[in-house]
This record gives sequence, structure tokens and C-alpha cells, in this order.
Amino acid sequence: MKNNLKFNPAERINLLNVIPKEGTATTLKIVRDLQTALGFTEAEHKEFIIEMPLPNGSKFETVDADKLGVLKDVAIGEKARDIIVEALKSLSEKKQLHISMLGLYERFVEGKKSAEDLKDEAAADAIKKANADVVVPELAK
Repeated sequence: MKNNLKFNPAERINLLNVIPKEGTATTLKIVRDLQTALGFTEAEHKEFIIEMPLPNGSKFETVDADKLGVLKDVAIGEKARDIIVEALKSLSEKKQLHISMLGLYERFVEGKKSAEDLKDEAAADAIKKANADVVVPELAK
């Protein structure tokens, strides 16, 4: 079963850096699908990424801080979630988990809900309360 989760551009980049580059053929197919779902289109790259030239002629890319509130829905299947959890746990156990990944660790490994998840749940609860007195007629048999 797949769950749709929302990720900002920085979270997407962090997840792309966390998911494994090696594995079995079947898990790598799932990783490839995950990379495609998390990756950036040409339009998103133009919108979210700031490129800065460096003195040596190369470029440094960073996420535009003003665009961190833009979220993308990504379908995460059960096995993809397991792959992400295992990768985050492994980084933590090796003491290589970066502070920028802590929110993802809390979300995937510890099961904490993101602010967006909480907003979605609050909106769903509000709709349920608003429609609590609505009676749906039964269909005649």
C-alpha cells in the first residue's frame, strides 16, 4: 500500500542523498522509482535551485530558501519506506546522520508527524465535524 507524503525541496534532496546506490535488483528498481518521484523536473530546478559560480569555474547549487514551503506529494510504498528507514537508521548508527536529515529521521524512523501531516489531519477532522449531522439516505433495494 502506498501513502502520499509531502516533501519540500530540501527534504527531497536529503532523501535522494540518503537512499542507497547499491542493493539487490528488486530493491534498486524501487530506489529508481523513488529517485524519479523525488527528483526535480527542469521547471522545478529553475524555480527552486540557485546556482552560484565559484572562483574555480564550477557552480555551487543551493535551494532557494523562499521556496522551502513548496511541497510535492510523493507516493511512498511499503518497501520504499523500509529502504528509507533502513538508510536513515544506518546513518544514525554510524553517527553520520546530518542535522538537515533529523526531521526525516523523526518522521520515518520515530513515526513523528510533519507539520503538513498535522494540518491535513486537522482539515480532515474539520470536514468530518462540519458534516457530522448530514444524513445519507439508504438506497432502496
